[in-house]
Amino acid sequence: IHEYNLWMVPSFLKTMRPDLKIGFFHHTAFPAADIFNIIPWRKEIIGSLLLCDFISFHIPRYVENFVDVIRSHTPFKVVKKVDVANQFLTYSCALGVDQMTKIIEVDGRQIRLGAQPVGVNRDHIEHILADDHVTEEINTLKKSKAESEITRIISIERLDYVKGPLEKIQAFGEFLAEYPEFRGKIELVNVCTPPSQGMTIYDEIRDQVNQAVGEINGKYATMNWTPIQYFYRALPFEEVVKHYALSDIAWITPLRDGLNLVAKEYIATHGLLETPGILVLSEFAGASVELPYAILTNPYDRKSMKDALLKALVMEPGEAQVRARRLYEHIEHYDIHYWGKDFVKELEKSGKRL
Repeated sequence: IHEYNLWMVPSFLKTMRPDLKIGFFHHTAFPAADIFNIIPWRKEIIGSLLLCDFISFHIPRYVENFVDVIRSHTPFKVVKKVDVANQFLTYSCALGVDQMTKIIEVDGRQIRLGAQPVGVNRDHIEHILADDHVTEEINTLKKSKAESEITRIISIERLDYVKGPLEKIQAFGEFLAEYPEFRGKIELVNVCTPPSQGMTIYDEIRDQVNQAVGEINGKYATMNWTPIQYFYRALPFEEVVKHYALSDIAWITPLRDGLNLVAKEYIATHGLLETPGILVLSEFAGASVELPYAILTNPYDRKSMKDALLKALVMEPGEAQVRARRLYEHIEHYDIHYWGKDFVKELEKSGKRL
């Protein structure tokens, strides 16, 4: 069972089929107890999840948040904890933890917990990049870009408050004001995927982003340079991969994100092309604890955002190449196939008492 929309499914399923072994994967960030417990139906949700045999999240921090929520609801016993330093950052980042609860016992039942960040389909990206038409277009655009000597910064997100689109645009405007030497030398390509039709709750943030982009372009644009290229539409994945390939820096700064696959897709693209793409990533994206060679930034702190962008812009090519290679090695190993197999393996282990 996948995603929070289906929190209550285990309770229905276990009633009908008590013989089933149930695994649940939570794709979004699982909040801390003081946030989760605001939900009026928290007891029903937790009661349903505790009927699973294996419950998995992207990173150890979300596992510990879940355990803290259980602690505020029902007595339980921690059967096993594990160190996580072999795969995840444990300090110097907002979401780091050094140990993770692996097995708990509730009412005589042992429940297995896991941290399994979703990987990217590297093979699919490789297939796109192997297409002659795509390769030709990327090479042509790269030549044009090289002639302009403009450093391209890419940001791709769904239009959503938690993705921090306005905070990023405002930080970019302040960056241009504080570092005038970069005017005419950098551009931000911002792709915002519109929300589902009828979701009027996002109208205000859409208008605020449009206004901020217009003000910055109006203030700084010249005949030969526009600071921000803003796309308010969904792009085919092939086009997205081209944008990744043509961008020197990815600036991914959500206020909160369960994981963030855009960051991993960007790394995979540059890894396959053997080019030094630099990743600037929010500390509050789950992927931040997987990717120690990214430049981490705090999207709630405008100074941190600008400092991280400056660090990426002035980074020596040799350092950028090493960082890109290390990031790609991680992405290549922990890909989507690893994730799927690992989840099934952990589910199969559940139910065996220690």
